[in-house]
This record gives sequence, structure tokens and C-alpha cells, in this order.
Amino acid sequence: ARCSTTRVFVAEVRVDGWVGPSRQRFSAALHAAFTRENDVYLEVPGPGRSFVQIGGRAERAVLLLPRDERVLRAPTRDIVEALTGLQWDAVDLLNVLTGCVTTPGAAVSGVAYFADQAAVELGVGARAWLRRVAGAWQVDAATRDGLLVEYRAREGAFPSDVRVSDATPGTTPLLVTFRVSQVSANVPLPPATFELTVPAAFTPMTLEDLRSC
Repeated sequence: ARCSTTRVFVAEVRVDGWVGPSRQRFSAALHAAFTRENDVYLEVPGPGRSFVQIGGRAERAVLLLPRDERVLRAPTRDIVEALTGLQWDAVDLLNVLTGCVTTPGAAVSGVAYFADQAAVELGVGARAWLRRVAGAWQVDAATRDGLLVEYRAREGAFPSDVRVSDATPGTTPLLVTFRVSQVSANVPLPPATFELTVPAAFTPMTLEDLRSC
């Protein structure tokens, strides 16, 4: 119930992981904001100038590399995939990081294994495994998009340690961990939060350029 009523999610997020057979690692500390309307703002801050900024609305996003004076315009999903290997939009990130797994809806079916364990089909190929803790149900793990999502710790109403992995044969292996803190839910954010100003001197780049950075 808590995550399904979250329409705006603001947090500090530490992202660590690797993607691909070479297991090339990445790590970043982000200021993050997502909305259920698929708006996104991400920033990797740095002294003087940010390292990376991403802002977008309705699935269209702008990525800025202020220190390199470069800009990329592309769908949010494509930018996130180039950076992390996860083909997710802003609303997908909101759903996973709040513990909803996918867009809330009526459960297709559920199976109770014991008095304190259950599995629930969430539709669109997603499933959640739940455990009753102190009288309340919470999600321990889930699958969606062929990925395993593990909720390894919680702080208050939301997960604080989320691990996403894929080792399915024939797919690109990946392991990404999100450590979430300083969460604010449903805070009012002006539309300008998600709209970045692109300096005229910035040079356009492609998704392939981003993947090779």
C-alpha cells in the first residue's frame, strides 16, 4: 500500500555493479527523483560541476556531461540501459526502488506456502515472494523482465538495499546494487526539476559514445 500510493520518489542512491561478460564495474552516488508519470532527474554531483545530469519527461530525456561539455538526447530507457544494462524507464526505477516491483494492479493469483510466506503473480511476467514480518507482509524478492530483484534491507516504509541480477543463459549478465537513503515520498516538485538547460556550446553525442565512456 505504501509504494502503490507513491507518485513522487526522491532519494540519495548509491549504485554499484557490473554488466557484460567482461564484468566492467561502475559506481556512482546519485541525487535521484522519479515520478509515476515517468519523469526523471538524476545527478552525479561533483566539486564545482556535476559529473552527470539526466532530466526527462514522458520518456524523453537529456543527459549532460558538464565536464566534457557533451549532450545526449534519447529515451530514458535507452540512457539507463547504456549506463547500467537495465532497460528501465523512470517509472520502472520508481516501482523497483519503492518495493512495488511493477506498476500496481490486481494480483493475478497467489499461493501461501506457510502462514508467513507467499508468492504473488503481479502480471506482465512479474512475480513477488512475500514474508510476514511483525504481522505485516513485505516483499523479499521478485522477478520481472527476466531479472531477479532482491530486497535485502529496509529502512522505514521503503527498501534500502536492492540487488538486481541476471545470469540467464543467452542474455547479458549483470549485477546492480542500489543503496537508498534520505527518502522523501510525494513531495511537490516543479516541472522544471526534470527539464535541463543545454548550453549552446555542448557537443551532441550518441548512445554508443555513452557506452564507450
